Amino acid sequence: LGRCREYVVCPDSFAGVIPKLAVREGDRVEAGDALFVNKNCPEVGFASPVSGTVNTIERGERRKIVAIRVKADEEQCFRDFGRKDVAAMSAEEVKSALLEAGLFGYIYQLPYAVSTVPTSTPKAIFVSALRDMPLEGNFEFELVGNERDFQTGLTALSRMAKTYLGIGKGQTAAALVGAKDVEVTVFDGPCPAGNVGVQVNHLSPVNKGEVVWTVDPTFVIFGRLFNTGHVDLRRAIALGGSEMREPAYVEALMGMPISLIVDGALKREEGVRIINGNQLTGHKSTLEDYIGAHTSEVTAIPEGDDNNE
Repeated sequence: LGRCREYVVCPDSFAGVIPKLAVREGDRVEAGDALFVNKNCPEVGFASPVSGTVNTIERGERRKIVAIRVKADEEQCFRDFGRKDVAAMSAEEVKSALLEAGLFGYIYQLPYAVSTVPTSTPKAIFVSALRDMPLEGNFEFELVGNERDFQTGLTALSRMAKTYLGIGKGQTAAALVGAKDVEVTVFDGPCPAGNVGVQVNHLSPVNKGEVVWTVDPTFVIFGRLFNTGHVDLRRAIALGGSEMREPAYVEALMGMPISLIVDGALKREEGVRIINGNQLTGHKSTLEDYIGAHTSEVTAIPEGDDNNE
């Protein structure tokens, strides 16, 4: 992480959000300060992953905010939100803490799979720790060393609504099998058994007028907000695909350049398709792009343009 001097946050990482700037070029921010808010729900902000100076605000057609570039400090400063005991918090207190820290927008809702708003009332919250798409990273590996923060995140979610944790038959980590304050359900079968929408359909189908929230398991680890009082968006990114020298995990932050993530990992530079995410659900990218808010892997496969058809 120390090698990265500039982080780029792209509002398009959050589906359904119309961004409105909360900073200007030249502003100083700490890790946890809001860079932008949801124009339709201004109380939902989106936190900066690092402290530093807002370098550039890039705009596209009709002045749409495309990217916010933050030049990172050598020594990182974190905004202090205070440590909290989630077991003693009410639903509104948990919601307020996530809103204050700029993390609430990471929660999605079904139907529509868009970033949710605090006025939404879910009948349940779903977390799927089973990653079963081709070349996806193993969440149990990412969980190592983060078990306490993961449990804190689950407890925080359970304060807001009944929470279901879906795991795979082959997953044996104690933090998953013995998770507290949630209903653990074991799924077995081929992809898309790990898809959270499939799990919702089996456990608590969404009827007309109802809403459920879905949370990526990586976000649940951000329960470290309550344990440390800081917004810490570090995560393990899986590098996979036939064009990688060997599968690996790297520690990364949202907004890091993909070129830095895959530095020295690619077999070749030409004829390779870089995918920001999984090959089934991610999007075609380049080395000049950046890690998205929900990216858990970077995939490299042959482009296929070197065949004479």
